[in-house]
Amino acid sequence: MIPQAQYEALHRAVFGHPARAVYAVLDGAMIEGLPSRLAKIAPDAVCLFEGSLDPMLSAAAPYVVKLDPKSGATELALKEGWNGHWGIVLLTDAGLDLRAVRSHLRRVLRVSAPDGTSMLFRFYDPRAFRTVIPVLDSGVRRDFFGPIHGVYVEDRTPDSALFFARDGKPEPQSLLLSAAA
Repeated sequence: MIPQAQYEALHRAVFGHPARAVYAVLDGAMIEGLPSRLAKIAPDAVCLFEGSLDPMLSAAAPYVVKLDPKSGATELALKEGWNGHWGIVLLTDAGLDLRAVRSHLRRVLRVSAPDGTSMLFRFYDPRAFRTVIPVLDSGVRRDFFGPIHGVYVEDRTPDSALFFARDGKPEPQSLLLSAAA
């Protein structure tokens, strides 16, 4: 959990784009009881994995949820779980719905290893995101982002956040939450 002033600064940054919709991808492997928590605060949330899942896999799966400025899901993603590696926050066009976001994210969920085998890319883990995304070449990066304009992730230091823009430089923009408060 982050301090209230840092939460308010992060909240202002995330929701400071009126032409954008805000979504989070939350990691069930990091959040105890995520499916049941989402059922209470964001019943429209959808799992990134498809089909009928074993209960243990369902509990550890990533979920996509729309965030609104005053929702419980926003408190979960931006306050309770920030700096806990609980997920990432996406900015999209305002008209992009939850199903379209999920559809795009499912396409980038699997990647090819150097030996050609398919493996899961846990891009929704902020540690993986901030390590891999800056080293992608521009074409792969644009394909990865697709309809997503930008992504907020926690930084290595707890008093800042990183913003990765689809059309920006590979390096993220740093937002000092303590200075912004």
